[in-house]
Amino acid sequence: MLEKMASTEIPESTVQFLFTFGAMPVALVLLAARHFKLEKSPRGILFGLGNGVLAGVGNAALAGAYRSGGSTSVITAATAMYPMITVLLAVTLLRERLTNLHKLGLFFAAAAFIIFSL
Repeated sequence: MLEKMASTEIPESTVQFLFTFGAMPVALVLLAARHFKLEKSPRGILFGLGNGVLAGVGNAALAGAYRSGGSTSVITAATAMYPMITVLLAVTLLRERLTNLHKLGLFFAAAAFIIFSL
């Protein structure tokens, strides 16, 4: 909700910039909880940074969608469907298996998105 309110006042690039600074205190608290011990796995660090880049791009896109004047409920429901892409990638790239309960959950998530879009 705050992102929608911010995006009506300032451009999405500024919203993303400020979002990053807003997340820094949380990151510092988490780092302090680990006694400022940094990770040593280059591969893990690369994946973590990649996740941050993709999350930042996604968040900027979300702010842009809010700024477009569209319905907040539809935009939020649509962007909340991103785990479905993660599930598809996990099944295809990581060879993870879906149980019938997982499939049922995906079906209800898609149905909820359709209902919100009406």
